[in-house]
Amino acid sequence: MQSNGNESRVFRIDRFVVPAAAEAEFLSTVTETNTVFDAMDGCLQRHVLKQEGPTGHNTYITIVEWASIAAIQKAGAAVAAKHKEMNLNPQELLQRLQIKAELGNYFPVAGKSV
Repeated sequence: MQSNGNESRVFRIDRFVVPAAAEAEFLSTVTETNTVFDAMDGCLQRHVLKQEGPTGHNTYITIVEWASIAAIQKAGAAVAAKHKEMNLNPQELLQRLQIKAELGNYFPVAGKSV
């Protein structure tokens, strides 16, 4: 089987459970932070998805597809600089707004397609 060229790609997938009262500030912060990716080489696509919850908490998933590990490493540095410019401490924001977060990088499984 030939390689489809996806093996070097990296997906940053973050999941946030956000109380309704915190949504406006959360979305504003995500939107401003994501502007960093627009000019970055290696950013293949990005999405912010929402699932409405029955308990007044909604779940947001952010997905950014990167062309390589090197691209996502540069993105990490760019996001850190953007957060500094915004005077933002992400951990403090999550704690203050009572947002539960699961953050991680995911890689395609070699030779598998659905």
